[in-house]
Amino acid sequence: MAKIARLEPAAVAVFSDARPILDAQRAIGYLIRVGQQVHTKLWSEHVGAELTAPQYAVLDALELEPGADQRTVGELASLDKATMAEMVSRLVRRGLVQRRRDPSDGRRNLLSLSPAGQDLLHRSAAGVAEVQRLLLAPLPEEEHEAALALIAKAARL
Repeated sequence: MAKIARLEPAAVAVFSDARPILDAQRAIGYLIRVGQQVHTKLWSEHVGAELTAPQYAVLDALELEPGADQRTVGELASLDKATMAEMVSRLVRRGLVQRRRDPSDGRRNLLSLSPAGQDLLHRSAAGVAEVQRLLLAPLPEEEHEAALALIAKAARL
C-alpha cells in the first residue's frame, strides 16, 4: 500500500514531559486521522464505491435488528440523527432499505433490509473482512483483541 502519511516509529511513543510542545505525529487526533485515511483507502480497494462504511454499518444493524426503528439503527451504527435520516433516505431511494411508519407511533420509522440490501450486504462481507484483516495486519495476532478493545474504549463505545 502506498504510504499515506509519514509515521515514524518514534512518533507513536508514549508522551513525556520532556517536550512541552505536542508533537503532531504523536497526537491521538493525528493518529486517528491517519488511521481513517488508511481505512478509506483499503475500503475503496476491497469493498468499492457501491457502499460506504457507515452505510454498511446501517445495513448490518438492520440484519441484526430487522424492523428496528430509525433511532435504534442509528445508535447501533453510531450515527447522529441528521446523518441517519439522510442516509436512510438515500438507502430507500436506492432500494436497499424499506421504511414504513410504526403503526403504534406514527412519528417513528421502522426499517428493514430489502432483498437488494441484503444481497449487497452479503456481497460486501468478504471485502469488509479483508479490510479488517489488513488494518490489524501490522500487529501480532495475539494483540488484535487488545487493540480492538483499546480503540473501542478510546471511542467510548
